[in-house]
Amino acid sequence: MSKLAKMEIAVYPLGTDNSSITKEVSEIFGILDNCELTYQITTMGTIIEGSVDELFDIARKIHDNIFSDTVKRVITTIKIDEKRQTML
Repeated sequence: MSKLAKMEIAVYPLGTDNSSITKEVSEIFGILDNCELTYQITTMGTIIEGSVDELFDIARKIHDNIFSDTVKRVITTIKIDEKRQTML
């Protein structure tokens, strides 16, 4: 039985020439579409379900992917909800 956790991630590119960040943020959906994890897009971030290792891996890919010639600074917030079963 695999241990699943949920992660909420929000990525904020700073220093773009435009006040809209839709172009930069929309690029993370290609990463999500190519992974096998379940995700849900919300207005405040994206919720992804998987093992903690998978979640940290995808968070790193999302964070790194936002950097570009026009984006030199990125703030990423992550919240993880994991419940572990105790052995009796």
